[in-house]
Amino acid sequence: MINIPVDKKKACCLSAVAVIGALLTGCATETPKAPPLSDKTAAYVEYVRADMRQDKVVMINQAMKLDQNDPNYNAFWHQYYPYESELKKLNDERLALIRDYKFNLNNMTDDTANSLAKRALAIREKKLELIEDYYKKIKKATSPIIAARFLQVEYDIGLLLDLEIASDLPLLKKSQ
Repeated sequence: MINIPVDKKKACCLSAVAVIGALLTGCATETPKAPPLSDKTAAYVEYVRADMRQDKVVMINQAMKLDQNDPNYNAFWHQYYPYESELKKLNDERLALIRDYKFNLNNMTDDTANSLAKRALAIREKKLELIEDYYKKIKKATSPIIAARFLQVEYDIGLLLDLEIASDLPLLKKSQ
């Protein structure tokens, strides 16, 4: 596991964004939707998420150890930014899922639980496909070592975010 420097302030910010982000957008198929956020709240959530994405770029830049004189620097970032753009769309889906989960938590039915679980699995599958696709693109544009380092860094940052989100989400209760 890579040692990614994340100070207490960033950890608190990650936690706050996980909680606030869980309130963003509601896109459900079979699941009852959470009510929409106010414009002010939605704007604040988007501001915090954008700030987190900037912090993530700084962490990735430090961990990748590529400076502007490195011939792979531009090639890596040319692949990374489209990856991050696609990842944002998946994270939007995930935040909608979390928001719907919290909205339905106290009135969970078997059908709703099943729908939420299927959505969660589909998002995980899409994320795995995305990172596999960009691993190949980064490997082709740079080297296998740089691409593998990207996987490590992305995985570790993802684990940090997953832990923050998981710590905020209550487990489903027994059916009644």
